[in-house]
This record gives sequence, C-alpha cells and structure tokens, in this order.
Amino acid sequence: MINFSIPLKHRPRINTDRFLLAFQKTAEKFGRQTQEAVTLKITDNAAIRKLNKTYRGLDEATDVLSFENDYIDLETGARFIGDIVISMETAQSQAAERGFSLQEELEMLFVHALLHLYGYDHLEEADLTEMSGLQDEILQEIGNPVLGSISRE
Repeated sequence: MINFSIPLKHRPRINTDRFLLAFQKTAEKFGRQTQEAVTLKITDNAAIRKLNKTYRGLDEATDVLSFENDYIDLETGARFIGDIVISMETAQSQAAERGFSLQEELEMLFVHALLHLYGYDHLEEADLTEMSGLQDEILQEIGNPVLGSISRE
C-alpha cells in the first residue's frame, strides 16, 4: 500500500498504478509482506531542500529522500516502512536531461528510495554495485528504461 501525497496540479501527470507495481515488485524481490506500506510525497525544490538541510545537513535541493519509519498501523495491520519524498522540479529536470519521461524518472527515484528503506546504500563501491544492480533489475521488471542511474552521493 502506498499513501500518496501529490499536489492536485501534478496528479494528471502521474500514474500512481505504476508506483504500486514498482512497490510490489520491490517487495517481492525481498520476500517482503504485501501488507507493507510507504508514504510517497511529491514536493518542490524548496521543501526538499529544507528537509535535506534538516536531516542530512546539506543546504541544497535533491531529487529524493527516504525516511525509515518502521511501525504497525493498529487499525489496518499494515507495516509502514517509511516515507519517500521526491522533488517534482528536480525529477522533471533530470528526466529532460537524460531523455526519459517524467513518469520513468519518478519511478526510478521511488525504487531507489525503497531500496534505501530496505537497508541498501551506495557509499562504498561494492554497495553501489549491489544497489545499482538491484535497482536496474526491478526497473527492468516493470518495463522502466532508466538504468545505471545511481551515483555515489
């Protein structure tokens, strides 16, 4: 399950079913429960910059942030694994720069953030290789062409 927080002005440009598919494929890859949930918030550069400064000490906009938040919703029984925040402005810019659609870029960022929530990072070369391979596998499974996009940040 994904709790979406998408401004009305962006909703017509985003296919939420594709995020659900990406979440399902990622969870399956790790044998995770289907009752897991995340929150996906689409925001702008100003808001993500503020979050980046507060939580990472970096006073700059970024494309995506993930925040682990592991708890069980007592009403639904869903296990929330975290929150994902994506800057629409940065995603649009990166998509145009790389020649992909906005949807494809957003999906890649979402899968990337999910992998962080599942404990992966890309600070060391071996970790970067492992995470990049997993991300590419998942994206290929959902028919997304944005491959080899992880850097060492």
